[in-house]
Amino acid sequence: MPVSDVINGTIRLLKSREVLTAPNAERVARVFYDAIKIVYARQQRLNKKQLKMKEISSALVLAETIHSKLFHFDALGELASLFGSCNEDRAYAYFEASVAGTVTDKLGRAVIIDEDGLLSIYKDSETGKHTCSTENYEPSRGKRLPWIRHTLLNCEAVYAKDEQIGGKFQRSFVYPATVSVPTQEGPKTEYYVLIARQKKGSADLKMVTAYSVFKRNRFLKLMEPFMLVEKTL
Repeated sequence: MPVSDVINGTIRLLKSREVLTAPNAERVARVFYDAIKIVYARQQRLNKKQLKMKEISSALVLAETIHSKLFHFDALGELASLFGSCNEDRAYAYFEASVAGTVTDKLGRAVIIDEDGLLSIYKDSETGKHTCSTENYEPSRGKRLPWIRHTLLNCEAVYAKDEQIGGKFQRSFVYPATVSVPTQEGPKTEYYVLIARQKKGSADLKMVTAYSVFKRNRFLKLMEPFMLVEKTL
């Protein structure tokens, strides 16, 4: 069957109420839409004109888990305790008192949060590096420090990828979430991602960074190389 017939036939099936109910058609459309975005990101990253079938089907699985398993929380109470004015000193004090230490995630792994995790509140606007200096401090990142432990403790859908960093094998984990943030115009949703890494031969993970993403396409591109962790690795 020509690809044009497949595309047109798919559109007809989604629109026809004789095939799918409206709620099911909407769910299929949303998952397929995100899967296409993930395949596009994968196509760019791998620089492959034609992906393997499993590289395409796994994108569909990833899109489904993002829709059905993504952790969500509301930024209220303690999670909003640093909103308002949050200078570098206040952020540093909060990190030392309420963030630093070791957290056991939902899959039973220990995640170490040390001074390297504090670098997540700094970002050089020119190089993108997390260099600890006052001019690189980002208040928006400081305000989200209370989200770090909350995400690690409650996120059940954790994703992993294997990579070479500095010539050494490491396994990276991402703890993703959607967050409803109260504003004067009403609640706004953003994506929050926490990255941790596990060095070869080590059972523990170490937090690397955490930050918010405001565009879904960017979030999907970030998630593209990862696979859902079904059990402790």
